[in-house]
Amino acid sequence: MKQCIKWIALGLSLFVSASACTVATSLADTAHPEQKPASPNIVIIYADDLGYGDVSIYNSDSKIPTQHIDALAKEGVWLTDGHSPSTVCTPSRYALLTGRYAWRTPLRSGVLMPWGAPVIEEGRTTLAEYLRAQGYETALIGKWHLGLDWPWADGMRPDDSDILEQGWISIATTDQFDWSKPIKRGPTDEGFDYYLGDDIPNMPPYAWIENDRIEAERLIDVPRSALISVGFTAGIHGSGPGEPGWQLDQVMPRLVKSSVDYITERSDSDQPFFLMLSLTSPHTPIVPTEEFDGTSDAGTYGDFVVQTDDAVGKVVDALKSTGQFENTLIVVTSDNGPEFTAYRQLKRFDHDSVAGLRGIKSDTWEGGHRVPFILSWPNGGIGGGQAVDALISQMDLFATVADIRQSPAGETTAPDSQSVLSALTLETETAREDLVYHGSRGTLGLRQGDWVYLRGGGFGRSPLPLWSEPEWIRERRGVVVDGSTEDALYDLASDPTQLTNVIAQHPDRAAQMAARLAEIEAE
Repeated sequence: MKQCIKWIALGLSLFVSASACTVATSLADTAHPEQKPASPNIVIIYADDLGYGDVSIYNSDSKIPTQHIDALAKEGVWLTDGHSPSTVCTPSRYALLTGRYAWRTPLRSGVLMPWGAPVIEEGRTTLAEYLRAQGYETALIGKWHLGLDWPWADGMRPDDSDILEQGWISIATTDQFDWSKPIKRGPTDEGFDYYLGDDIPNMPPYAWIENDRIEAERLIDVPRSALISVGFTAGIHGSGPGEPGWQLDQVMPRLVKSSVDYITERSDSDQPFFLMLSLTSPHTPIVPTEEFDGTSDAGTYGDFVVQTDDAVGKVVDALKSTGQFENTLIVVTSDNGPEFTAYRQLKRFDHDSVAGLRGIKSDTWEGGHRVPFILSWPNGGIGGGQAVDALISQMDLFATVADIRQSPAGETTAPDSQSVLSALTLETETAREDLVYHGSRGTLGLRQGDWVYLRGGGFGRSPLPLWSEPEWIRERRGVVVDGSTEDALYDLASDPTQLTNVIAQHPDRAAQMAARLAEIEAE
């Protein structure tokens, strides 16, 4: 933990001002028309709820060995100040794929519940669509969670009362759908040539979807009780249609095998590819397969993180064995910080999933969105095994890829994304001037240099028993009680773990940052 905090402080002390730029502006400044655009393969491995301190290169006190992610970091670079666009999954995925803050959409707070409608607006260009237009083959394997137009039997989505209980528990039944019809506005309608996944692992349908069709010949009604009996499966969102004999612990193995097969098949092609492997781990349901039992000193959760790390290793090995590693931009990161299970791991196993940071998934404190973020591209100068301390968001991947391609995405495409290529290649030490933080309650914050302003405080959710910051962890961290919903200001240079709200000591700075946040909101 001490090593992690030292890195945080070092990264923040090196941060200096840099001009913010839109995709179009940044590309206009950095494009080199006399050079042939680079065409690396692009592989994004997007873990689900993987904490900053779950990866041992970020946390020397970790009780979980992550040898494969660590090895990739030592070949590439790892970001000490890298952030997911939001503190929960749906808005983070939206922002990564569109280069646009999700709080600009109607999904200002929370995530999509079962049977949710599509979040990506019709006509909104995604990273996959951009790359396909650039001649790439594109594939998404794994979690989607951006909404779908489901094939309702009568062509219309029923009222929530007919398919949901308490607003988040599915009670939908198989006979409410016509599974002979396609599932629309999914990955294959948003720029991906191929899709394989189960949409969301803890929500129905509990079935494989390939492209726009359910793979199974028939579906049955799977009761929630049949799923929550398997391992630690908190978070299962109800009953619903599913394949007979559906096994939660077999989701990850198939995703990984399908990704390795895809990489192997693409090795004979001259066409570059974009593969997004959207893992379902270590999110609940926490169901590591038997081979990973006991592979960590952090219980079942730790074992599932080891399985996540193994997935990264298998993908990297496939790229290396097929001769594609050197010219592949690999990104390994997470959609947000760790879930409430992080508190249990700390109390039971002394494993700190946030490596001393404050907050967890849903919170706008750093632990909710500062995530592992590793990149490698040997042919493109992203390597050397160094830490990059610049402030960078996953949302910036869109503009960075467009910069690599030397092909501007357009003024209205990826409007909040900024190219950070020069920081990744170690040509500069800085990247973003500011970044908006997005909590799950819809609260926003602003990061500028060492300073963090949080409008409405750091809690991501109303203080429910599972999600509130426990008193024992406040005492362990040494938190100065500062109100859970009051505006807050933190100086990360002197207080990287956000123990003390200093807004009363710096009212002018807080006012300036509040005004800048309102300005960005209005753009």
